[in-house]
This record gives sequence, structure tokens and C-alpha cells, in this order.
Amino acid sequence: MSIIWSSEARRSLRSIQKFIAQDSEFYATRMVARIVERVERVSMSPGQGHPVHEYPEEPLKEVHESPYRIIYGFSEETFRVVTIVHFKEQLTKERLTRGH
Repeated sequence: MSIIWSSEARRSLRSIQKFIAQDSEFYATRMVARIVERVERVSMSPGQGHPVHEYPEEPLKEVHESPYRIIYGFSEETFRVVTIVHFKEQLTKERLTRGH
């Protein structure tokens, strides 16, 4: 299955890296690597995620790589990372639509 990172997801990942790097470049790199590894693992069995509780009508799922939520969609051939949000952030409909 091919993994597609939406522009919104790539932007989120860069923001996470920049924010954490203000305190520690090491931990910033480590967190980004953990998120990427989690995406790679879940793409092998995408049904394991949970529905996005704020938007149950959306055909999306989420998994956690604490303290972040990885929001994704999938079909038989592709796994699409829609966005990544901190647990404390509000997940807006705008972020979901930018990630589609």
C-alpha cells in the first residue's frame, strides 16, 4: 500500500519539528521519526485505528503517537495521512478538508 502525506500533514509534521526543536533538536528528530514509523506500521493494517470522534460522518480514522493524533484515510491501494494534531489542539473541519 502506498503512503501519501497530504500537504496539511507535511505542514503539521514540520510545525511539530520546529516547535520541539526550540528546546531540543534531538527530541524533535526523535518525535518526527516516531510519527513516521507509526504511520508506516499502521498503513500495514489501517483498520486498526479509531473513528475520529469529532467527525463521525467522515471516512477517517486516527491512531495516537503521544502526544499527537494521526488522522488518516485509506482505500485498498493507498493510505493517506490527512493531518497530525496535538491532543490539546482542537481538530477543525478546515484542517480535515485541507488534508483531503
